[in-house]
Amino acid sequence: MQTIEIEITDRKAMKLLMDMEEMHLIKVINKKPDISSLRSKIKAPMNSTDIEQQLNSLRNEWEKGI
Repeated sequence: MQTIEIEITDRKAMKLLMDMEEMHLIKVINKKPDISSLRSKIKAPMNSTDIEQQLNSLRNEWEKGI
């Protein structure tokens, strides 16, 4: 068996791939992106303190709604 990586450029292509999988010609493997690649896409990266402050703010808003 050989594993290759492809990029879908049209919705119809995904349908074709799924049809091929149903015929047991291929196996579609959904690869999850690495965390590091996701971090590079963040426009405004946050440090631990900023994250903690935002979480506390969200928790306080939730408690007000109860």
